[in-house]
Amino acid sequence: MKKITFLTTIFLSTFIFNSCGNDNCRECTNCKTKANTTLCEDDFEKKSNFDDEVDVMISDGCTCVDK
Repeated sequence: MKKITFLTTIFLSTFIFNSCGNDNCRECTNCKTKANTTLCEDDFEKKSNFDDEVDVMISDGCTCVDK
């Protein structure tokens, strides 16, 4: 029983740490047709979706920098 409690505690601690520690954001400005915006990885289900959206903003002429 102690082993299950210990493993559960480690799992929850890791989950909370990872969900709170991810603040990968890109501020995109000077776009041709899109509105200036700040994109954060936490707002997307997958990192690949975040990367794709940053690429879309860059292809519109935006300047995207880490924030």
